[in-house]
Amino acid sequence: MFLKIVLLLIVACFSACFKCEFTVTPDKTYFASKETLNWTDAKNACSKAGLELVSVLNTKEQTLLETFLTEYQLVPADRWSIYWLSGIRYPNGTLYWDTTGTEIGEEVDGWARGEPSNAYEKEHCIELKLDEGANRLGWNDYFCIEERKYLCQTPRKEGPVGQDLNDYSYLTEKIEDLPEVMDGHIIIPFGFVNTRKQTPFV
Repeated sequence: MFLKIVLLLIVACFSACFKCEFTVTPDKTYFASKETLNWTDAKNACSKAGLELVSVLNTKEQTLLETFLTEYQLVPADRWSIYWLSGIRYPNGTLYWDTTGTEIGEEVDGWARGEPSNAYEKEHCIELKLDEGANRLGWNDYFCIEERKYLCQTPRKEGPVGQDLNDYSYLTEKIEDLPEVMDGHIIIPFGFVNTRKQTPFV
């Protein structure tokens, strides 16, 4: 009887991990999903796996994450391989790493050129993509309802820990006033003029 219970627990643990669909690597810090989810579902998927969405608090962490993606050939090359990170724009307009509660860019600036732009004032979630013009990885604010792969990490044992917001519903609001959607991806018109303050490219 005891053996059956142990076997059931092992099967349950493996089933939970397989549902997350992480790319198998020997790394025990970072985990890259195979599946695509919206930001809120990605946050929940990491949490269910005992992990958290990735945050980047300093240049060391930025280098470690980029090394992980390069070493395992996981660097996003197109819009289908972009990853959600834990960054979100709070209702007050400030960008924070949701998992740590720290403001994004306090010690490291990882923004892609011209970002964050907050197009239509609805780009509330942070993704990691290839900044093609600069040939490097960069952060970009984007629409949270879009489905992306996502990056999880082992929960921080030390350092800041974020406080969950009371209400994340503003991240899942429909974007009905946008002019065009193609294959489930929002198309920003060429005539769009960003009036928000942007982070300059360094």
